[in-house]
Amino acid sequence: MIMKVLVSALFAAAVIIPPALADEREDAYAGVERWSAAFYSGDVEQIVRMYTDDALVLGTLSPGMISKPDDLRAYFKAAAAAKLQVKLGDHSAVALAKDAVAIAGFYDFSRPAADGQPVVVSARFSFIMVKKDGIWKIAHHHSSVRPKSPQ
Repeated sequence: MIMKVLVSALFAAAVIIPPALADEREDAYAGVERWSAAFYSGDVEQIVRMYTDDALVLGTLSPGMISKPDDLRAYFKAAAAAKLQVKLGDHSAVALAKDAVAIAGFYDFSRPAADGQPVVVSARFSFIMVKKDGIWKIAHHHSSVRPKSPQ
């Protein structure tokens, strides 16, 4: 039931979006791009600062939900140690309010393998970005492996 309401609200927001909110979508996505750059650099503290203190995260490789900054730090520390890199792909954004934007899309994670060839995992994401004190931060982040297309 909650999912139906959320989907309906997102659809309504997408159909009746004032032009001013289009800029909010672009600004919020710039926050995702900053997250990507921090992830790519392996700077765990910078990554953690991209999230609100009460953010909810369902990480690609996490067996559970992460909801505390220290757990977030541990999760991304492991990613940095594995030398994971990320490359953003296609995305779409829906302005929920002047200070809240939902963004969904795709990205690829890669890491070096023993034979020198990169191991690439395609994934999909959703972010809920909120503007706090003039800065776009991540309040929700879900990531999962992208299923392969049926042949």
